[in-house]
Amino acid sequence: MTRVAIVVPRCHESLVGGAEALAWQYATLLAADHEVEVLSSSAQDYVSWANDLPVGSERRDGVTIRRFHVARGRSPYFHDLHRRLLAHFDATRGSQVRVRWPEALQEEFICAQGPTCPDLVEHLARHGEDYAAVLFLTYLYSTTLDGARALGHRRWAIVPTLHDEPAGHFSVFAHLGRCAPRLLWNTPAERRLGARLWGVERGNIVAMTVATAPVEPAREPAPYLLYCGRIDSHKGCAMLIEAFAAYRRAHGGDLQLVLTGTDKLGLQATPGVRYLGFVDEARKFALMAGATAFVHPSAYESLSIVVLEAMAQGTPVIVNGACEVLADHVKDSGSGWLFHDQVELHAAIDAVRALDADARGEQARRARAYVLEHYARDSVRARLAAEIAALATL
Repeated sequence: MTRVAIVVPRCHESLVGGAEALAWQYATLLAADHEVEVLSSSAQDYVSWANDLPVGSERRDGVTIRRFHVARGRSPYFHDLHRRLLAHFDATRGSQVRVRWPEALQEEFICAQGPTCPDLVEHLARHGEDYAAVLFLTYLYSTTLDGARALGHRRWAIVPTLHDEPAGHFSVFAHLGRCAPRLLWNTPAERRLGARLWGVERGNIVAMTVATAPVEPAREPAPYLLYCGRIDSHKGCAMLIEAFAAYRRAHGGDLQLVLTGTDKLGLQATPGVRYLGFVDEARKFALMAGATAFVHPSAYESLSIVVLEAMAQGTPVIVNGACEVLADHVKDSGSGWLFHDQVELHAAIDAVRALDADARGEQARRARAYVLEHYARDSVRARLAAEIAALATL
């Protein structure tokens, strides 16, 4: 069997979203036909990148996971650089070039944000020829930038999971994207973003599969809106909680906001807001099926697994219209609502609460049909297999 490597900053069974989930799914989809290795750091926490997992190898679900020591995580120095980048990005609003940092400073930022894993890079330099193909997820970290540079062949691809965020405008990443032998996108919107930010107008949409089996709805004590995922300001959660509190003050009633996932925000007690912590997949899907609506306030998504999972359960979604990917899900499916501010969010909540049984059923039918058409397991596996086969010939 040919060997395939998938490089991702973190890999652990407790990491259920984002690039980590996509990397693991690709690993398991390929494991039947290839010897797959996931090359990752020994960190679980993306904020500190502390070495809290054993360095070395383990086998899980037919996949070898190799974890490497993090030599440099995040420090106050990085957070100072990040504040400077945000201020610079804000000051260039409206300009054609949003980031004018020299490339040396861009690379310093990438290194300082972590995880810096020189042993992982050395492994690719020494053993890269052993792999028929190497996939790098996500674009943002030095494991991708330094790892791709370490390879002595062209049998590699980037799965960018690109967002319109300040670091996405770095010329260093644009150059990397243009040099990549192949690019694997999650959505048409992400590929359009790659064209705008990196000047790259190539690459195929592979996407990922999501769970689609209908489940029995959760029976909760009151109607609720649901958010699942990392709870932090970058995901728009502070804005969502504030907007929901304002809705409750204006409308009263028993509607609740239920949050699941890792709390990076430091949640405070808020009337009508219930934080359930990390829940297992079965509980998550039941909550999705039983929700009045699933709300995703993030402006920065390259796919959004949880939105697609909620749609597969037939649950109406309310998403941030500033995120092109989320807006495409709503527009292309003909289901759900977009919002751009608190007023529109409140109006969307009113609209979904006003649905009668027939209208809600039509929303569910359209949402499920969209997910089944684009994110079925067999079609994603076939697209991924074609990319690996193409890389192996380079």
